[in-house]
Amino acid sequence: ARKVAGFSTGETRLSSSERRLRGRLNKMGPDMMKTHVQESWAVIEKDIKPHGIKFFLRIFEIAPGALQLFSFKDVKDLASSPELATHACQVMNTVGKAVAGLSDLQKLIPVLKTLGAAHAKYSVKPEHFPIVGAALLWMLEEDLTPMGLWTPDVKEAWTKTWETVVSVMEPALTAAA
Repeated sequence: ARKVAGFSTGETRLSSSERRLRGRLNKMGPDMMKTHVQESWAVIEKDIKPHGIKFFLRIFEIAPGALQLFSFKDVKDLASSPELATHACQVMNTVGKAVAGLSDLQKLIPVLKTLGAAHAKYSVKPEHFPIVGAALLWMLEEDLTPMGLWTPDVKEAWTKTWETVVSVMEPALTAAA
């Protein structure tokens, strides 16, 4: 079976980008990576709204201009904004679906491609991916560390998973722009 970032896709032929992704795998192995991501996400998912709001506020802290891409850009108190909360929950639920989809990349990859292409109409650019990734990893670290759940292996698993997501979404975004 073909594997992308160590996860089985059920196919046998590897593209050059998939070979590069496989090369990013570390000694922990794909099953342990998936386990780290899915188990840590299960904790976040239990109370998704505050995590999602924290994630978006971090995006806007890292890149204040990113706020202009959203319909709630003129809201004065973002942290209390129902519009931000709704969008944050939608995004976090999508992340949750992607995390669950790590068990079947053959089904997940087309979903990520569609998601990447869909963001072109919102003026999302490839340079936004590192900002979103940094905010996601920061939120995970902030919220999992107090419980002792943010370990070097969990960080590495999330980092490699994010790199995989970007490697699928970014070309789709670029092609649709």
